[in-house]
Amino acid sequence: MYFKIIVSLIFLDVLSTSKSNSQEANFYGARNEALARSTVALNDSWALFYNPAGLVFNQTEIIAGYQSKYISLGINDGAFGFTFPIKNTALGIGASYFGDNLLSKSKAVAAVAHKIGKTSLGIKTTYEQIRIDEIGSKGIIYIDIGGQIIITEQVSIGMVINNLNQAKFDTLSLSSPNTNVQVGINYHPHSKLTLLAQVEKNISNPAILRLALEYAVSSNVQVRTGFLPSPASAFAGIGFNWANMKLDLAGSYQQQLGWSGGLSIGVPIQKSDED
Repeated sequence: MYFKIIVSLIFLDVLSTSKSNSQEANFYGARNEALARSTVALNDSWALFYNPAGLVFNQTEIIAGYQSKYISLGINDGAFGFTFPIKNTALGIGASYFGDNLLSKSKAVAAVAHKIGKTSLGIKTTYEQIRIDEIGSKGIIYIDIGGQIIITEQVSIGMVINNLNQAKFDTLSLSSPNTNVQVGINYHPHSKLTLLAQVEKNISNPAILRLALEYAVSSNVQVRTGFLPSPASAFAGIGFNWANMKLDLAGSYQQQLGWSGGLSIGVPIQKSDED
């Protein structure tokens, strides 16, 4: 039993030394995953988890997703949420889970965003709990803030600061969320093509770059791919959009830890008259 716990802790250490940020251990939608998590400049309901400023302002939606994280390790990873607009404000609540019966992390989040012209600002509060079998559990609360601005019809920029209050677990500080800054650009050279680039930096690690693209094969189908140079990781996926549901599939490969596969759905409830 203790050997398995040690293995789990080593797994967290690999994530940390791989320059992972606090989002790496959680699956926040297959679109986000297929795009190498370079999504701080995108707008959708899954932004509830990675940049609250990107919450959609014109649609109420229920979202849910599941991933088999590093399949050979048998780790479960999932999340669900609910987002809704009130005029130029968007609200969201959600929860996520990562781990197995030996070691797990769970989160509960609440976010609000407000749009003023071409700029949106958001703030998210997260309660995160880590549990280790036969050792117990610890919880912390931290805050993320984010922003997005539309520069032109083709270009928008997003930014988020994670764990602004630098919250840490009293023990197992290795597992604490990083305080870092992420800046991303969303470029549309063509109506069907989206190019994404994102840079992340925290105090402990060098800056890392994420690159991705999304191409609309039709109004109902999008294909996606992304790349993270260090640690070497490749991502791909496909999305299907219907009037009453969105379905996204994603697969990824991390050089040190192996394959992951996941899916997510979004169910729009209603459109708002406000845009």
